[in-house]
Amino acid sequence: MMLNREFSQRWLMARTLVDPTAHGVPLSKEEFVLLMVKELEEYGRGALTIDELLLRPRAALHFCDSVRQKHGWFDLPDDIALRVIMQRRKNPVV
Repeated sequence: MMLNREFSQRWLMARTLVDPTAHGVPLSKEEFVLLMVKELEEYGRGALTIDELLLRPRAALHFCDSVRQKHGWFDLPDDIALRVIMQRRKNPVV
């Protein structure tokens, strides 16, 4: 039982630690988050939230593909691109 809890804690912590450079993105995490939020605003013309985007899986895939293509970040996983926007929504900078 203890092993499962330790594994779960490590796994959950690993999901929150995002290093853009590990995916070919030459930006700090803060710069990457700001850019991804800006990309979503442009993609949805200011009318699409991350929650709405995630309710449209094809649009979410298209968004991620367009970001990869635009910036040449071909190793950027969809979940990292979307996760940083979700984290920003949950913990906005004041």
